[in-house]
Amino acid sequence: MTDIANLARRLTLGHRNGLHDVDPAPYAGISRDDAFAIQRAVQSSLGIATGLIKTAVAPDGLGAAAPIYASGFGHNGFRLPSANVIGLELEIGLVVGADLSVEAAADEVAAIDAIDHYFVGVEICGTRYVDRAAAGYNGGLADNMAALGYVMDPTPRDLGAEIEGFDVELHFAGQQIHFAPTKHSFGTVLASYIAYARNQQPHLPLKAGTVVTTGSLCGLVPISGTGAVLGKLGNHTVAFDIV
Repeated sequence: MTDIANLARRLTLGHRNGLHDVDPAPYAGISRDDAFAIQRAVQSSLGIATGLIKTAVAPDGLGAAAPIYASGFGHNGFRLPSANVIGLELEIGLVVGADLSVEAAADEVAAIDAIDHYFVGVEICGTRYVDRAAAGYNGGLADNMAALGYVMDPTPRDLGAEIEGFDVELHFAGQQIHFAPTKHSFGTVLASYIAYARNQQPHLPLKAGTVVTTGSLCGLVPISGTGAVLGKLGNHTVAFDIV
């Protein structure tokens, strides 16, 4: 039987202390249900609300999700501590306009109709593990899928989920660190949103006003240290500082 309380305590301490010193080995064999239970326990211990939801498609095709804490969520001009930061991902997210149940999401059109608008943002990735790859997929899920923070351009994106023909540009500390055509982690902007809408977790429901980010358009671009971040996609710009 998985010791949820002990595994959650280790990740809680890693977050509080700003350290990526958690041994991944005990997490490598946990189940999906264990991972979600650890997510809930860590967030409860920290007493931090969810700012937005990160969605993904698991290797078995089911939707998965993790909270990005409200303390790490902001708009242009935001400042985020550098502790545990490992990289950046430029993404297109969405805001849910109406409550969406698992049953309703069985109809893809209904799931899409529930979206109010889209936006451009940059996810700040970070981990509490010494070696996050060694934790396995569900171990990574327990660690909030390496979602440490998020900064969004609040201006709605007129082109919605369309990504064809665009380039992703990222700068950090005065240097261009990525420039390439968009390539979504899950194929399309909507893939992980729809997959998760059909497999929602009670602690991360898709309610009216929920902010969702759906996967990277550029993979994970590694960074370390402090500096100004600038992300561009079309006429949208995301700018903030890691301090």
